[in-house]
Amino acid sequence: MVIKQGDPVRLTYRYLRVAIVAVVLVLFVSLTMQIVADHGRLGTGAEWWHASISAYFYSPVQSIFVGTLVGIGTCLIAIKGRHGAEEVLLNFAGMFAFVVALVPTPLDAALCTDEPYCLDVPERVGNNVGTLLLVGGLVLLLATWPRRRDLGGRVGLDLWLTWVTWLATATWLLAWPESFLAVAHYAAAILLFACLVAVAWINGSDHAVTAQALDRLRGMSAAAYRVWYRWIAVVMAVVLVVGLTAMVVLDRFLPDLFPQTLFVVETLMMLIFALFWLLQTIQFWDVGLPARALVAERKASGDTPL
Repeated sequence: MVIKQGDPVRLTYRYLRVAIVAVVLVLFVSLTMQIVADHGRLGTGAEWWHASISAYFYSPVQSIFVGTLVGIGTCLIAIKGRHGAEEVLLNFAGMFAFVVALVPTPLDAALCTDEPYCLDVPERVGNNVGTLLLVGGLVLLLATWPRRRDLGGRVGLDLWLTWVTWLATATWLLAWPESFLAVAHYAAAILLFACLVAVAWINGSDHAVTAQALDRLRGMSAAAYRVWYRWIAVVMAVVLVVGLTAMVVLDRFLPDLFPQTLFVVETLMMLIFALFWLLQTIQFWDVGLPARALVAERKASGDTPL
């Protein structure tokens, strides 16, 4: 398969990747505008800076917050990674992003007034997540049918994991809706970031990127990119574990010391992820897909090597 300068598949791949970085920037611009507005309106004090990015669901940022995460989730599912773990992790990260977007942090009366951002949250979650599950179940059926023979072997493990996750989420929502409202957002956010850490580590460990005509790599050598990705994975993991631990400890023993710990953790994780995604986009700007994804694609299509 010869990739031409104006190849629509490669251009689509580029746009999907750039879109993720763009929507992260959109979210942070919206957050900055709201924080500045709240500070000017309320003055100094903890109340002008919410405890987490997710808490801005109950603010004028709501539409941007939900739209950003839905857009990121869609792009993560649509983008093709290396066959196997990376592809599965990207798909699951996309699904978790939908849950983070549609299930807000538990309702905090201190953040809510009579504005529409806080109205009927349980009903909205039931409607939105219910719709997501129904449509997602249909999509899973359509995705499973061509691969139905894979269900009997290891190659079908990703399908089983996806169906189990879908069934567990539906059961949780229907059987224990109060628990779902209280916990689902946090669980999905942690799993989302864990998937992204794993994706970064896979990129830092894949020596196959030195092959498949990657002399057209932009920016750095394949080896340099791998070093960056390994460090990004390590830093993301440390920030996630240390940050969440610090948040729990502070919340329990010193709740008034720095209530915005989770906001800082979420911000760092999203910015580091955006750096990883930007580097990977530059790395494969001319090539398109990672080498292993290219191999799998050519085997499926019967194309000749690059």
